[in-house]
Amino acid sequence: LTNHLITMYSHCADVRSALRLFHAMPRPNLVSWTTLISGLAQNSMHRDALAAFASMRRAGLAPTQFALSSAARSAAALAAPGPGAQLHCVGVRLGFDGELFVASNLADMYSKSGLLADACRVFDQMPHKDTVAWTAMIDGYAKNGSLEKAALAFRDMKREGLVGTDQHVYCSVLSASGGLKDGWLGRTIHSAVVKAGFELEVAVRNALTDMYAKAADMENAARVVKIDPGGWNVVSATSLIDGYVETDSVEEALRIFLELQRQGVEPNEFTFSSMIKGCATQALLEQGAQFHAHVIKTNIIGDSFVSSTLMDMYGKCGLVSLSVQLFNEVEHHTDIAWNAVINVFAQHGHGRDAIQAFDGMTSSGIRPNHITYVSLLTACSHAGLVDDGLKYFNSMKSAHGIEAKEEHYSCIIDMYGRAGRLAEAEKFIHEMPIKPSVYGWCSLLGACRMRGNKELGEFAAQKIMELEPDNTGVHVSLSGIYASLGQWEDVKAIRKLMRDSRIKKLPGFSWVDANNKTHVFSSEDWSHPQQKKIYKKLEELYERIKEEGYVPDTRSLPSNLEDTAKERILRYHSERIAVAFALISMPATKPIIVKKNLRICVDCHSALKFISKAESRDIIVRDNSRFHHFAEGRCSCEDYCAAG
Repeated sequence: LTNHLITMYSHCADVRSALRLFHAMPRPNLVSWTTLISGLAQNSMHRDALAAFASMRRAGLAPTQFALSSAARSAAALAAPGPGAQLHCVGVRLGFDGELFVASNLADMYSKSGLLADACRVFDQMPHKDTVAWTAMIDGYAKNGSLEKAALAFRDMKREGLVGTDQHVYCSVLSASGGLKDGWLGRTIHSAVVKAGFELEVAVRNALTDMYAKAADMENAARVVKIDPGGWNVVSATSLIDGYVETDSVEEALRIFLELQRQGVEPNEFTFSSMIKGCATQALLEQGAQFHAHVIKTNIIGDSFVSSTLMDMYGKCGLVSLSVQLFNEVEHHTDIAWNAVINVFAQHGHGRDAIQAFDGMTSSGIRPNHITYVSLLTACSHAGLVDDGLKYFNSMKSAHGIEAKEEHYSCIIDMYGRAGRLAEAEKFIHEMPIKPSVYGWCSLLGACRMRGNKELGEFAAQKIMELEPDNTGVHVSLSGIYASLGQWEDVKAIRKLMRDSRIKKLPGFSWVDANNKTHVFSSEDWSHPQQKKIYKKLEELYERIKEEGYVPDTRSLPSNLEDTAKERILRYHSERIAVAFALISMPATKPIIVKKNLRICVDCHSALKFISKAESRDIIVRDNSRFHHFAEGRCSCEDYCAAG
């Protein structure tokens, strides 16, 4: 009777009464212990369940397969491989390791502990496998990053003809499909979900939305959300928002965010992180600041993901001081926060600050990861700190056990190239244990363009074409190398090849936000409604900076052009038009932040230094490589990274 009462109290979540009854028993038997262990596991008191199992063993009782199964379930929930392996040994000695429930929970325990090989061994030795066992393996593969194996396990499970597939299996395999970004596989699983009648299950619908969003199939992602008009929830909406952000559809993401609020659903920290990330990508400072205010109002500013995303957003909008201020306001600095602030310093070329932050991170006991080192090495590269960068690169393995990856090697190639040490860059490439990536070769090609190294540049271009035949930037860079050397016949040959192959040079665009609107400009752009005022300002600026000592750099332009024609081409580059527009449209108290899809050219870099001095204005340019802060006739890169 007492055993039945313990079961009843456990099922009613009154564990205290169950324990009081158990401890009042003069001689608890095997059923009593099994009931207690099972009840504790059911009520998520997993450490107590394992302790009860150990007490039962000390009492000299051999566990049943049900007690062992419950204890293994608790070890799985705790991801505790030590106690789990001991339970496995007990199961082997008692002959229970082949029992379906015991083996399923042991496999689940190993997979949740990250020991997939042991989980597979247990799973393969099971004489019979049910849905629970297959679910444990699929979930284990998905959560441990073995996404293809998760999909294959789901396929094998279906081939076994098991009809008891539940929503948990579909959620796990959809998660794997999303990680693989495999839309075809996802649609196949979606069909199986519909046939099984789980499409209206909230968890499955969330998983479907997330899968389609990660596969960049936003049409189907939005369609899944609309299946149940009254079923809006923060999980599916956040997946949708993140998908739109990843596909550069920030306006659509904002529309979903507003719809979420209209539906009365409170956004969470993941929703805000996605929206702030979108603002960072597009450098939408005003919208990002509004989300910052939202975050403060909802009291989730202390979340490490949210605060780190805000740091990144302000950094990508050019406001390093605000990023640092946010970092200093964070109460507990996690590795995410440290990585964010180091990356901000890297983007702006503040190499010494990045090194100081890295040293602060390690001295506070936070272990850096491979992302930390990518940011640190990038910072050293952009600041010309070659010796420091090499020191940190060479100590990655010995100091923190981090194996250098492709990205780290590319940073060193870039570092040598920017410093003009092309022979050392070439030697480093030949001694690398892995082949350079396209980014590494592009870094070398860019350095060759800056230094006029024809032979090495042609070699780098050949390697890029082997890896990415459709890379249009190669021909442009080669043309730039030939132009810098005055080899205009080679320039003509490259341009003819581009025409014959129908290869088009990526047009340069610059854009600036003013009066709650984004204004986009291209070179010699005559389409803006205020074009007369803009070009009047440009002519005025040109005369003023020439008086200050500005001399146009026309080396990259064809020699057969007259000097006046060359100067006119340079004068109407997109970044200068954007700056001129900002000067006539924005109050003097606001910094001018210009975004550009290509690297800033050498001549514009020089001109903007003079403009910042002539106008007494701070000008921030974010090109596709880094930030340049122009103030009082100087640039934050100290001309080290001009067009490089």
